[in-house]
Amino acid sequence: AAAVHGAALPKISGTPPERRSRKNRKEGDCMSARFPFCPDTYKGRPALRVETGALRALFLPEDGGKLASLTAPDGFEFLCQNPAPAYARLAYDGRYIESECASWDDMFPTIDPYTPLTGRYAGMTLPDHGEVCRLPMTVEELPDGVAFRADSRLFPVSFCKEVRAEADGALALTYTLTNRGDVAFPCLWAAHCMLRGQDDLRIRTPFPADAPVDYMFGATPADALPLDRLTGYAPGTGAAYKYYYTQPTPAGWLTGMYTASGHSFTLDYRADSASAAVPYVGIWINNGAFRDYYNIALECCTAPYDAPDKAEAHGYPASLPPHASRRFTLRVRVE
Repeated sequence: AAAVHGAALPKISGTPPERRSRKNRKEGDCMSARFPFCPDTYKGRPALRVETGALRALFLPEDGGKLASLTAPDGFEFLCQNPAPAYARLAYDGRYIESECASWDDMFPTIDPYTPLTGRYAGMTLPDHGEVCRLPMTVEELPDGVAFRADSRLFPVSFCKEVRAEADGALALTYTLTNRGDVAFPCLWAAHCMLRGQDDLRIRTPFPADAPVDYMFGATPADALPLDRLTGYAPGTGAAYKYYYTQPTPAGWLTGMYTASGHSFTLDYRADSASAAVPYVGIWINNGAFRDYYNIALECCTAPYDAPDKAEAHGYPASLPPHASRRFTLRVRVE
Protein backbone atom coordinates (compact mmCIF):
# COMPACT_ATOMS: atom_id res chain seq x y z
CA ALA A 1 0.00 0.00 0.00
CA ALA A 2 1.35 3.40 -0.89
CA ALA A 3 1.92 5.91 1.86
CA VAL A 4 1.48 9.67 1.61
CA HIS A 5 4.18 11.70 3.27
CA GLY A 6 3.55 14.77 5.37
CA ALA A 7 0.66 13.56 7.56
CA ALA A 8 0.07 15.15 10.95
CA LEU A 9 1.91 13.38 13.73
CA PRO A 10 -0.28 11.87 16.47
CA LYS A 11 -0.06 13.58 19.85
CA ILE A 12 3.21 12.76 21.59
CA SER A 13 3.57 12.68 25.35
CA GLY A 14 6.64 12.61 27.53
CA THR A 15 8.87 14.69 25.22
CA PRO A 16 11.45 17.18 26.54
CA PRO A 17 10.18 20.80 26.59
CA GLU A 18 12.37 21.84 23.68
CA ARG A 19 10.68 19.25 21.46
CA ARG A 20 7.05 19.83 22.42
CA SER A 21 6.61 22.72 20.02
CA ARG A 22 6.35 21.71 16.40
CA LYS A 23 5.37 25.06 14.95
CA ASN A 24 8.77 25.52 13.29
CA ARG A 25 8.88 22.05 11.81
CA LYS A 26 8.18 21.38 8.19
CA GLU A 27 5.50 18.87 7.39
CA GLY A 28 7.02 15.40 7.22
CA ASP A 29 9.91 16.21 9.58
CA CYS A 30 10.97 13.33 11.78
CA MET A 31 10.35 13.36 15.51
CA SER A 32 14.00 13.72 16.42
CA ALA A 33 17.37 13.80 14.73
CA ARG A 34 18.45 11.03 17.08
CA PHE A 35 16.20 8.34 15.64
CA PRO A 36 14.31 7.99 12.39
CA PHE A 37 10.60 8.08 13.31
CA CYS A 38 8.60 10.27 10.96
CA PRO A 39 4.91 11.09 10.41
CA ASP A 40 3.26 9.32 7.50
CA THR A 41 -0.07 7.77 6.54
CA TYR A 42 -1.28 4.33 5.53
CA LYS A 43 -4.51 4.15 3.54
CA GLY A 44 -5.44 7.50 5.06
CA ARG A 45 -4.73 6.43 8.66
CA PRO A 46 -2.13 8.33 10.74
CA ALA A 47 1.12 6.40 10.83
CA LEU A 48 4.65 6.58 12.17
CA ARG A 49 7.37 5.51 9.79
CA VAL A 50 10.73 4.11 10.87
CA GLU A 51 13.61 3.33 8.56
CA THR A 52 16.63 1.42 9.81
CA GLY A 53 18.60 1.22 6.57
CA ALA A 54 17.64 -2.44 6.25
CA LEU A 55 13.85 -1.99 6.43
CA ARG A 56 10.99 0.49 6.38
CA ALA A 57 8.05 0.03 8.76
CA LEU A 58 4.73 1.81 9.21
CA PHE A 59 2.94 1.70 12.58
CA LEU A 60 -0.65 2.88 13.16
CA PRO A 61 -0.95 4.56 16.59
CA GLU A 62 -4.74 4.94 16.44
CA ASP A 63 -5.22 1.30 15.44
CA GLY A 64 -3.61 -0.68 18.23
CA GLY A 65 -0.06 0.24 17.23
CA LYS A 66 -0.45 -2.15 14.30
CA LEU A 67 2.59 -2.81 12.10
CA ALA A 68 0.80 -2.22 8.81
CA SER A 69 3.67 -2.44 6.34
CA LEU A 70 7.23 -3.75 6.39
CA THR A 71 9.37 -3.36 3.29
CA ALA A 72 12.93 -4.04 2.23
CA PRO A 73 15.00 -1.23 0.63
CA ASP A 74 14.01 -2.52 -2.81
CA GLY A 75 10.32 -2.11 -1.92
CA PHE A 76 9.54 -5.80 -1.31
CA GLU A 77 6.55 -5.99 1.07
CA PHE A 78 6.80 -8.77 3.66
CA LEU A 79 3.36 -8.45 5.28
CA CYS A 80 0.06 -9.64 3.86
CA GLN A 81 -1.94 -6.64 2.66
CA ASN A 82 -5.69 -6.16 2.44
CA PRO A 83 -6.18 -5.20 -1.24
CA ALA A 84 -9.02 -2.76 -0.53
CA PRO A 85 -7.94 0.86 -1.08
CA ALA A 86 -9.73 2.13 2.05
CA TYR A 87 -8.61 1.06 5.52
CA ALA A 88 -11.26 -1.00 7.34
CA ARG A 89 -11.10 0.23 10.94
CA LEU A 90 -11.82 -2.18 13.77
CA ALA A 91 -14.48 -0.71 16.05
CA TYR A 92 -14.19 -1.46 19.74
CA ASP A 93 -17.24 -3.72 19.53
CA GLY A 94 -16.56 -4.88 15.96
CA ARG A 95 -15.62 -8.27 14.53
CA TYR A 96 -11.92 -8.59 13.81
CA ILE A 97 -12.34 -10.61 10.63
CA GLU A 98 -14.59 -7.90 9.18
CA SER A 99 -11.93 -5.21 9.68
CA GLU A 100 -8.59 -4.68 7.89
CA CYS A 101 -7.48 -8.07 9.22
CA ALA A 102 -4.02 -8.04 7.65
CA SER A 103 -0.36 -7.28 8.37
CA TRP A 104 0.67 -7.59 12.04
CA ASP A 105 -1.61 -6.96 15.02
CA ASP A 106 -0.86 -7.75 18.65
CA MET A 107 -3.30 -10.21 20.19
CA PHE A 108 -3.81 -9.46 23.91
CA PRO A 109 -5.37 -10.70 26.15
CA THR A 110 -6.71 -13.48 23.87
CA ILE A 111 -7.23 -14.54 20.26
CA ASP A 112 -10.58 -16.32 20.51
CA PRO A 113 -13.30 -14.57 22.54
CA TYR A 114 -13.23 -15.81 26.11
CA THR A 115 -15.60 -15.30 29.06
CA PRO A 116 -14.34 -16.56 32.45
CA LEU A 117 -16.95 -18.58 34.31
CA THR A 118 -15.57 -18.04 37.79
CA GLY A 119 -13.41 -15.60 39.72
CA ARG A 120 -13.19 -11.83 39.76
CA TYR A 121 -13.80 -11.51 36.02
CA ALA A 122 -16.63 -14.04 35.70
CA GLY A 123 -19.03 -13.04 32.93
CA MET A 124 -16.68 -10.40 31.45
CA THR A 125 -15.75 -11.22 27.85
CA LEU A 126 -12.26 -10.85 26.47
CA PRO A 127 -12.97 -9.65 22.90
CA ASP A 128 -12.39 -11.51 19.65
CA HIS A 129 -8.70 -11.29 18.74
CA GLY A 130 -8.11 -9.35 21.93
CA GLU A 131 -8.70 -5.82 23.09
CA VAL A 132 -5.36 -4.19 22.27
CA CYS A 133 -5.81 -4.21 18.49
CA ARG A 134 -8.99 -2.12 18.99
CA LEU A 135 -7.46 0.59 21.18
CA PRO A 136 -5.94 3.94 20.20
CA MET A 137 -2.43 4.20 21.60
CA THR A 138 -0.77 6.99 23.50
CA VAL A 139 2.54 7.64 21.76
CA GLU A 140 5.51 8.51 23.95
CA GLU A 141 8.86 9.64 22.68
CA LEU A 142 11.74 7.74 24.30
CA PRO A 143 15.42 8.70 24.25
CA ASP A 144 16.00 6.12 21.52
CA GLY A 145 12.58 5.25 20.12
CA VAL A 146 8.85 5.47 20.75
CA ALA A 147 6.39 3.62 22.96
CA PHE A 148 2.79 2.77 22.18
CA ARG A 149 0.76 2.51 25.40
CA ALA A 150 -2.83 1.67 26.25
CA ASP A 151 -4.87 0.68 29.28
CA SER A 152 -7.69 -1.81 28.99
CA ARG A 153 -11.20 -0.39 29.17
CA LEU A 154 -12.38 -3.57 30.88
CA PHE A 155 -9.64 -4.83 33.17
CA PRO A 156 -6.83 -3.42 35.33
CA VAL A 157 -4.19 -4.31 32.75
CA SER A 158 -1.85 -2.26 30.55
CA PHE A 159 -0.06 -2.82 27.27
CA CYS A 160 3.14 -1.19 26.05
CA LYS A 161 5.14 -1.74 22.86
CA GLU A 162 8.45 0.10 22.59
CA VAL A 163 9.92 0.41 19.10
CA ARG A 164 13.59 1.04 18.43
CA ALA A 165 15.77 1.08 15.33
CA GLU A 166 18.99 -0.79 16.08
CA ALA A 167 22.42 -0.12 14.65
CA ASP A 168 22.52 -3.38 12.70
CA GLY A 169 19.27 -2.53 10.89
CA ALA A 170 17.01 -4.64 13.08
CA LEU A 171 13.72 -3.32 14.46
CA ALA A 172 13.41 -4.04 18.19
CA LEU A 173 9.91 -4.43 19.65
CA THR A 174 9.88 -4.52 23.45
CA TYR A 175 6.58 -5.52 25.03
CA THR A 176 5.43 -4.97 28.61
CA LEU A 177 2.17 -6.60 29.72
CA THR A 178 1.11 -5.45 33.19
CA ASN A 179 -1.55 -6.65 35.58
CA ARG A 180 -2.32 -3.84 38.04
CA GLY A 181 -5.07 -5.84 39.72
CA ASP A 182 -4.94 -7.77 42.97
CA VAL A 183 -5.90 -11.14 41.42
CA ALA A 184 -4.36 -13.15 38.60
CA PHE A 185 -5.52 -12.05 35.15
CA PRO A 186 -6.30 -14.79 32.57
CA CYS A 187 -4.54 -13.86 29.34
CA LEU A 188 -2.15 -14.63 26.56
CA TRP A 189 -0.21 -12.52 24.08
CA ALA A 190 0.44 -13.60 20.50
CA ALA A 191 1.93 -12.01 17.42
CA HIS A 192 -0.60 -12.06 14.56
CA CYS A 193 2.16 -11.63 11.99
CA MET A 194 0.72 -12.36 8.54
CA LEU A 195 3.45 -12.82 5.94
CA ARG A 196 2.73 -12.18 2.29
CA GLY A 197 2.01 -15.46 0.55
CA GLN A 198 4.03 -16.61 -2.43
CA ASP A 199 4.60 -20.06 -3.84
CA ASP A 200 8.29 -19.80 -2.90
CA LEU A 201 7.69 -18.88 0.77
CA ARG A 202 9.24 -21.40 3.15
CA ILE A 203 8.94 -21.28 6.93
CA ARG A 204 11.94 -22.20 9.04
CA THR A 205 11.70 -22.89 12.79
CA PRO A 206 14.08 -24.28 15.44
CA PHE A 207 11.83 -27.32 15.95
CA PRO A 208 12.97 -30.73 14.71
CA ALA A 209 11.04 -32.25 11.84
CA ASP A 210 9.31 -34.76 14.13
CA ALA A 211 8.26 -32.20 16.76
CA PRO A 212 4.65 -32.87 17.86
CA VAL A 213 1.96 -30.43 16.73
CA ASP A 214 -1.73 -30.02 17.49
CA TYR A 215 -4.13 -28.65 14.89
CA MET A 216 -6.56 -25.90 15.88
CA PHE A 217 -8.70 -25.96 12.76
CA GLY A 218 -8.78 -26.74 9.05
CA ALA A 219 -6.70 -29.91 8.97
CA THR A 220 -5.66 -33.08 10.76
CA PRO A 221 -2.44 -35.09 10.54
CA ALA A 222 -4.25 -37.44 8.13
CA ASP A 223 -4.49 -34.61 5.59
CA ALA A 224 -0.69 -34.62 5.30
CA LEU A 225 -0.63 -30.91 4.52
CA PRO A 226 2.78 -29.21 4.71
CA LEU A 227 3.77 -27.37 7.87
CA ASP A 228 6.27 -25.06 6.21
CA ARG A 229 4.77 -23.82 2.95
CA LEU A 230 1.71 -22.92 0.94
CA THR A 231 0.30 -25.38 -1.57
CA GLY A 232 -0.97 -22.97 -4.22
CA TYR A 233 -3.37 -20.04 -4.30
CA ALA A 234 -7.02 -21.03 -4.68
CA PRO A 235 -9.29 -18.08 -3.80
CA GLY A 236 -12.17 -19.10 -1.57
CA THR A 237 -11.24 -22.77 -1.47
CA GLY A 238 -7.52 -23.21 -0.77
CA ALA A 239 -6.85 -25.00 2.53
CA ALA A 240 -6.61 -22.76 5.62
CA TYR A 241 -5.34 -24.41 8.78
CA LYS A 242 -3.51 -23.63 11.99
CA TYR A 243 -1.37 -25.72 14.27
CA TYR A 244 0.67 -25.24 17.44
CA TYR A 245 3.90 -26.90 18.42
CA THR A 246 3.05 -28.52 21.73
CA GLN A 247 6.54 -28.15 23.19
CA PRO A 248 8.33 -24.90 24.07
CA THR A 249 10.58 -23.48 21.39
CA PRO A 250 14.15 -24.86 21.48
CA ALA A 251 15.39 -21.40 20.49
CA GLY A 252 13.61 -18.08 20.03
CA TRP A 253 13.45 -17.47 16.29
CA LEU A 254 11.15 -17.92 13.28
CA THR A 255 11.99 -17.21 9.63
CA GLY A 256 10.10 -16.82 6.40
CA MET A 257 12.29 -17.36 3.32
CA TYR A 258 11.28 -16.24 -0.17
CA THR A 259 13.53 -18.59 -2.07
CA ALA A 260 13.09 -17.13 -5.56
CA SER A 261 14.09 -13.57 -4.65
CA GLY A 262 16.30 -14.28 -1.65
CA HIS A 263 14.26 -12.08 0.67
CA SER A 264 13.84 -13.23 4.26
CA PHE A 265 11.95 -12.17 7.37
CA THR A 266 13.09 -13.27 10.83
CA LEU A 267 11.61 -12.86 14.29
CA ASP A 268 14.56 -13.19 16.68
CA TYR A 269 13.80 -13.43 20.39
CA ARG A 270 16.81 -15.38 21.62
CA ALA A 271 18.34 -12.58 23.70
CA ASP A 272 17.53 -11.67 27.31
CA SER A 273 15.57 -14.88 27.96
CA ALA A 274 12.74 -13.62 25.72
CA SER A 275 12.07 -17.15 24.47
CA ALA A 276 11.25 -18.14 28.06
CA ALA A 277 8.66 -15.36 28.19
CA VAL A 278 7.29 -16.28 24.73
CA PRO A 279 7.81 -20.04 24.67
CA TYR A 280 5.19 -21.28 22.20
CA VAL A 281 4.65 -21.09 18.44
CA GLY A 282 1.57 -21.30 16.26
CA ILE A 283 1.57 -21.31 12.45
CA TRP A 284 -1.49 -20.38 10.37
CA ILE A 285 -1.36 -21.31 6.68
CA ASN A 286 -4.00 -19.87 4.35
CA ASN A 287 -4.13 -20.87 0.68
CA GLY A 288 -7.17 -18.73 -0.08
CA ALA A 289 -10.16 -20.05 1.91
CA PHE A 290 -9.98 -17.12 4.34
CA ARG A 291 -10.96 -13.86 2.64
CA ASP A 292 -9.18 -14.90 -0.56
CA TYR A 293 -5.88 -14.11 1.18
CA TYR A 294 -2.66 -15.99 0.48
CA ASN A 295 -0.56 -15.87 3.63
CA ILE A 296 1.31 -17.63 6.39
CA ALA A 297 1.10 -16.18 9.89
CA LEU A 298 3.91 -16.61 12.41
CA GLU A 299 2.34 -16.55 15.88
CA CYS A 300 4.90 -16.76 18.66
CA CYS A 301 2.95 -16.53 21.90
CA THR A 302 2.97 -16.73 25.68
CA ALA A 303 0.50 -19.64 25.62
CA PRO A 304 -0.98 -21.79 22.83
CA TYR A 305 -4.54 -22.74 21.85
CA ASP A 306 -5.87 -19.24 21.12
CA ALA A 307 -7.55 -18.52 24.49
CA PRO A 308 -6.54 -18.66 28.16
CA ASP A 309 -9.12 -21.28 29.13
CA LYS A 310 -8.14 -23.58 26.25
CA ALA A 311 -4.46 -23.21 27.13
CA GLU A 312 -5.10 -24.00 30.79
CA ALA A 313 -7.24 -27.00 29.85
CA HIS A 314 -4.23 -28.40 27.97
CA GLY A 315 -1.91 -27.74 30.91
CA TYR A 316 -0.29 -24.48 29.76
CA PRO A 317 -0.22 -21.51 32.18
CA ALA A 318 -2.10 -18.53 30.77
CA SER A 319 -2.32 -15.71 33.29
CA LEU A 320 -0.45 -12.75 34.74
CA PRO A 321 0.00 -12.78 38.52
CA PRO A 322 -1.38 -9.81 40.49
CA HIS A 323 0.75 -6.66 40.40
CA ALA A 324 3.15 -8.24 37.92
CA SER A 325 4.51 -7.58 34.44
CA ARG A 326 5.86 -9.69 31.62
CA ARG A 327 8.50 -7.99 29.47
CA PHE A 328 10.24 -9.33 26.37
CA THR A 329 11.84 -8.14 23.12
CA LEU A 330 11.39 -9.37 19.57
CA ARG A 331 13.86 -8.26 16.91
CA VAL A 332 12.68 -8.08 13.33
CA ARG A 333 15.37 -8.65 10.71
CA VAL A 334 14.87 -8.68 6.96
CA GLU A 335 17.08 -9.30 3.98
